[in-house]
Amino acid sequence: MNLKTLLFAGLVLTLGACATQPDQPPARSTPAGLNTAALSGELARVAALTGEQRRRELAALENERRLDDGRRFLLAALLEREDSVDALERSLKTLGAIGEADARTQALLELMKKSLRARIELRQQTLRAQELQDKLDQIKALEKSLQQRATPPRTP
Repeated sequence: MNLKTLLFAGLVLTLGACATQPDQPPARSTPAGLNTAALSGELARVAALTGEQRRRELAALENERRLDDGRRFLLAALLEREDSVDALERSLKTLGAIGEADARTQALLELMKKSLRARIELRQQTLRAQELQDKLDQIKALEKSLQQRATPPRTP
């Protein structure tokens, strides 16, 4: 009887180890509170995501009605990775909506805001430089056209 019990227990344990868990979505490691270590970890995690993963997480966060400060930070970090000036401005606005935090976390938030402002300004200056270059090219083409018209034809 003791041998049967041991064999039965071994069989149950073996079968239990072979059983699969139901598919569950992976738990997202969103920081519940705002601490510098958790926020830095979120920045590293967002940087490692592929473009499709970032778009999925961004869509999920945008569909939520109320965001806590941790989710706002995650939204800002995801928007920061986008290439448009609008996304950078939204990220800056989202960071501005984050409530009070400790001194180290506040320093991290201010650094991100400063970085976003600099990137927005750089994009705007790049666009302005491109516009001016296009105008300069047009002026050069016009000048060349006028020089060709003003030159009298040579007679042999």
